[in-house]
Parts: sequence; C-alpha cells; structure tokens
Amino acid sequence: MVGRPWLKRRILNIELNKDFLSSLPSEIIETILVRLPIKEAVRTSVLSSNWKSLWTSMPDLVFNDRDTTESELIRRVDKVLQVHQGPILKFEVELGCDKHVGEEAISRWLLALSKNELKDLCLNVDTYPNCKVPSSLFSYQKLENLEIEGCTIYAPQCFQGLKLLHNLTLCRCELVGITIEKFVSSCPLLESLNLVDVVKHGCLVIRAPNLKELVVLEDFTDLLLGAPKLISATINVDYMLHGLRDFIPAYDGCKSKFLRAIGAIPNIEELHIDSLFCEYLASGPLPVKFPVTFHHLKKISIHPDESRKAVDIAVCIFQSAPNLKTLCLTVPSQIIWEEQKITTISFLRQLEVVVIFGKDGESMVAFAKFILSAAPQLEKLVINRWSFYELVDGMGFMKKLLSLPRLSSKAVILVDENSNY
Repeated sequence: MVGRPWLKRRILNIELNKDFLSSLPSEIIETILVRLPIKEAVRTSVLSSNWKSLWTSMPDLVFNDRDTTESELIRRVDKVLQVHQGPILKFEVELGCDKHVGEEAISRWLLALSKNELKDLCLNVDTYPNCKVPSSLFSYQKLENLEIEGCTIYAPQCFQGLKLLHNLTLCRCELVGITIEKFVSSCPLLESLNLVDVVKHGCLVIRAPNLKELVVLEDFTDLLLGAPKLISATINVDYMLHGLRDFIPAYDGCKSKFLRAIGAIPNIEELHIDSLFCEYLASGPLPVKFPVTFHHLKKISIHPDESRKAVDIAVCIFQSAPNLKTLCLTVPSQIIWEEQKITTISFLRQLEVVVIFGKDGESMVAFAKFILSAAPQLEKLVINRWSFYELVDGMGFMKKLLSLPRLSSKAVILVDENSNY
C-alpha cells in the first residue's frame, strides 16, 4: 500500500468505527435497537461481532412492515420468537390474511409469549370475518397497554380482569362471554379507553373509577357513564356501523339521559360530542337546573343538529362551565340566539377562542354577534375554512362579521381550517 495513503486512512476509519460500535454501552445499544424496525434490527448483526446476536434480546418486538407479504411476515414473527432470548415486554403486529391462517398464527404467538411478563400487546388484524383470539389472552396479568383491532375476543369462564391495565383500545371487536361493562370494571387501574365499533345497538355502561381519557365511536342506544376522574371525553354515535336507523328511541321514562351520560364526570376538562350524541341527549327531558357545575371544563367541541332541543342541550352544558376557555360549535340554521334560554353568561367570561362551523351565514353572524358582545377575554373568533367555502356570499359574510362590535380589544376574526386550538 506504498503510495496509497488514502487507502490506509479508509481502512483505519473502518477499524475505528468497528471499535466505536463495539465499545458502546449496552444501554445505548438497546435504545438504538428498540427504535429500529425489527427487520433493520436483525441487520445490525453485521456491524460487529458484539452486535451479532444483540437483536435476539430486544424487549420490544414490533412487526408493522407493510412492504412484506403476509406469509413472509408470519414466518418472520415465528422465526424471531423461536430464537429470541430474554424477556419480551412489548409485542405488536399488523396482520392481514386468511381468517384460519391468522387464528393459527395468533394462537401460536400467544403461546410463545406466555413465558414472558408482557406489558404491551397490540394485535391489529384485517380479516373477514374477525379472527378469534383465545381466552389465554387474559392470562397476561402484567399487561399495562392492550390494543386489539379486528378480532373476536373470548373471555375465560372465570374472568378476573387485568388488574394492572392502564390503556385499552378495542376497534371492530366482538366480545364473547363478557360485556364491556364487566371488562372495564375488572380493570381497576384503567386510565385510557378507546372503543370503536364494539357495542352493537346495546346499552354502553362504563364504570371506571380511575379513567381519565375516553374516546367512543359506537352504535349504542343508551349510555351510562360513571367516571369521576375523567378529564377528556370524545363521544360520537355512528348508526351507520350496523345499518342506518331513522330515529333515536323515544324517552323511556327513566332518569334523564343527559344526567346518566354526563352527569357523573365532574372533573372533565375537555369534552367533544357529535350531532347524533346531542340528539341522543335531547331524546329525554332536560333538567330544569343542571345539578353539576363543570368547574374544570376548559374546552368544548359540540355539534348539535337543527333541532332547538339539541341547541338547548348545548346551552345547558355551556352554562354549567364557568371557566370555559375554548368553544368549537356547529351553529344550526335559523336559531335566534337572543331567544335562547341563556340565564347566565358566566361561561363567556373566561372564553378565549371560539371556532364556528355552519352552513347558514346569517345564523353564524348572529352567534358571532352574541359572542363578540359578551366575551371580555376573547382573543380569536375562527370561522372554519370549509364552512366558509360553502357559503353563497363569503365576502359579504366576512364584511358583516368584521363590522360587529367587540367587547374584547384583543379579539381578532379569521378563517382557518385548523380547529385544534
């Protein structure tokens, strides 16, 4: 190599890099491996002799390579579980295949994982009909996070719950041998719950003493919510999930649906409800005076339909939130806000941001006038961009808005597609 110093430098750099990789602390190597896709983590075995088998002790196994065929993915998962050494704390897989093949693979993987104290489990399965998940799922008593999509879950006869579970997500799932009420109430530490297309026309009962975050997109006929520590809730009703129904069942003479649904969440800070849930709340009698004051409620996103009673629902919630900061509202057509039974405007005193959706320019201007004239701390009045584009005379609408008097000297009016304030 006389006369070729560049080659010497290149060889030296390679050797230095090898030494550098070999000398990294095990904690750093583990952090690097955990952040890599499993396929890339396996390839690190060629970096140096010290890295050759490090991937086989990775505690987090995530298989979500969409560029791999399902048969290849199943073989890869089988191989990794076969050669893996040490504890597995997290297992995540996205699988789309034949139902029978998927069921065999899931049963095999759950069996292979049974010797581990698994904390995080995510099964995202795309088959029709749903894959069956065996009751052995509930033997993982160390689980803290559980996410299952596209599965039929079989509960054991002596269901004892998951005592350490903090986060639960069920999407397009069917429960056999257990109800949502029983499942949730048997997880005493549950803090986050996401339900999408799990309840089929029934009564959704959620009793969770430590629940802090709730997201629901369901086709329920009734809702009973008991979650005294709930901070954030998004509740949407989707009757298209299992076939369109023409109306919500009439009031059945029982306690107000309004009180059953949101009367036991006194610590709520953020509440998002859609038009069909407003319709559900409006199907029973409204309390003359709401018995709960939402002192902690800072943000409301509510989208009532065209009925006056749905607007009454929105007003009832507003008046029970004296410390409201952000309001996102779909303004119904032909509702005269001055005629609404707003007995107190205390909810306007702390209001800083209002986002308006709607189709009728006159109604939106009327609501904007009401807000601008009574909210002393208002900073932004935002017109949703897509609502603005649907107006016949957008420029005339904006001229009317900009000419409205404002109680707050800080208030600005703008058009924006972003409603996440």
